[in-house]
Amino acid sequence: MIRRCPQCGTAGDDIYGFCIKCGYEFQKIPKDKNACPLCGYPNPDEADFCVKCGTPLLFKSQFEGTHNSINPIIIKNTTENQNQMNVGRTNRIWIVLGYFFSILGSIIGLIISIYLITRKDPVAKKHGYIQLAIIIFYIALFAVLYATGAIPPEIINEYTQLLAGNLTSV
Repeated sequence: MIRRCPQCGTAGDDIYGFCIKCGYEFQKIPKDKNACPLCGYPNPDEADFCVKCGTPLLFKSQFEGTHNSINPIIIKNTTENQNQMNVGRTNRIWIVLGYFFSILGSIIGLIISIYLITRKDPVAKKHGYIQLAIIIFYIALFAVLYATGAIPPEIINEYTQLLAGNLTSV
């Protein structure tokens, strides 16, 4: 059974008897068939859940024969897990938008890729680096085409003037 240390909050197996992080000694769980596997509180015979902490009770009489050594794993859903799931959904939206704008070769793709690189989520970070590599590839391709003369300097001058608002038509 997995238990959470009340002193430091670390999850650990109860076979050790002590917390693996801080050394806190866990309470001994009685072998009574109605004792709570989490807190050890003795419960009435008709209880299906611990009356102290609400943990589901596993009765030894239900596990006769080959299942005598079943150790329950109790995982409680925390708000931290929910927040991590919500962060993953938000990052997915930014990842998709980042690929869209990176493939178009826009400055927005560069901004989104840098944003993703700064996230703590390793998946978002990986996609941010991939998007940044796409943008760097476009810049390198543009530089090679410009250096070889495949893109004449007049087109670049007209484009920069158009962006500045000085040219009405191309």
